[in-house]
Amino acid sequence: MIDFRRVFLIAGVLSLTISYPLLWLRMITTPIEYTGADFIAFYAAGRIARNEGPAYLYDLDLQRAYEEQVVGFEIPPEHISPYLHPPFVAPLAQLIAGDSFVFSFILWNLVMLAFLVVGSIPLLQLLKAHYDRRQRLFLFICFLLFYPSFVSLVNGQDSALLYLGGTLWLLGMLTGRDWLAGLGLAVVTVRPHIALPLALPFLFKRRRVWWWFLLGGFLLAGLSLLYTGPGGIEGFVQVLLVSGRGVNYHTGEENMVNLIGLLLRLFPGIPPEHLRWTGWGVYCASIAGLCLVWARSKQLEEKHIGLAVILALFTAPHFHFHDFVLLVVPGVCLMLAALRCRYLAGPQAVLVPLTVSILLLFSYFAEFLKESICYLVMLAILLMLWVPERIFRQRLSSPEGVS
Repeated sequence: MIDFRRVFLIAGVLSLTISYPLLWLRMITTPIEYTGADFIAFYAAGRIARNEGPAYLYDLDLQRAYEEQVVGFEIPPEHISPYLHPPFVAPLAQLIAGDSFVFSFILWNLVMLAFLVVGSIPLLQLLKAHYDRRQRLFLFICFLLFYPSFVSLVNGQDSALLYLGGTLWLLGMLTGRDWLAGLGLAVVTVRPHIALPLALPFLFKRRRVWWWFLLGGFLLAGLSLLYTGPGGIEGFVQVLLVSGRGVNYHTGEENMVNLIGLLLRLFPGIPPEHLRWTGWGVYCASIAGLCLVWARSKQLEEKHIGLAVILALFTAPHFHFHDFVLLVVPGVCLMLAALRCRYLAGPQAVLVPLTVSILLLFSYFAEFLKESICYLVMLAILLMLWVPERIFRQRLSSPEGVS
């Protein structure tokens, strides 16, 4: 008898393993694609830090000049790709930003791939009790093939740091190590607007996580201050305001896969600033709601962590597809909860990250799919975490291992 689950697993892994290198090779050998990737902002920032000094990291005129050296033509001011990332990421960009843009891009991908590898280890630690060594190796491959991670590499983004911070936070949360959870959240400040809604609720439950988050955050802020000086910190705040307003420069707000992006696409006739304020209002309300949920919960479980991440991603004022790497956190929460409650057996739970990757991969081929599948995946994970009895219908009769 054909084991369709095994066939799907093998076919899925093989299809992703083959398609990813081909898509990456097409990108890295096509000038219009690699110069149009987000990496150009990191490369320009690295060159500025190396040649002009870290204090000028957020100088938009210099950013424009260095990006023009890469593309070979004049860039209109509104099409600059500003460096919207914290100063503590810039030393990595400075380290790899050599004379060759393509070679620097490849080095950047290798560095980010290393962070993805390290970030997958906490997930395997959490699932260790449910899988043997061979099965954990297969699961490790599934995590590395997580489609948003691939997108972050192709775009030359630093989302691997977000991935690492999120998985460390999850491991600390579910093993009672508040120090690890807090320090993991500090790494998540690579996206401050995502870290904020994840961190503030800990003022009301497991407050040690909050204090460790503050300690880690202050250490990173101190390193940033030493690196760029006060002028660099001021520049970072200014570019954050650019991103928050969604106007001027190449922030791609209309392509975001968050609430604001959804509203802009659904209601093109409404002034964007009205929709933007609506998005910010929902963002603030979601933070308040998470704080209330934390305060009223006897203990924080997988479903609470999944809710926090999905709300943070959906309502974040600035959010692009590559930051869906953090979706691995609620995905693993779903696996753990389903295994513990016997809604899924080990072999079935492995399908979660692989299925999400394949579904999101379809969005690569059509824009309208990206604008729908992402939201449906988030909603599906949320429902399976909070009302599993209505989704799975029945539990397994007895705990099952992995075949």
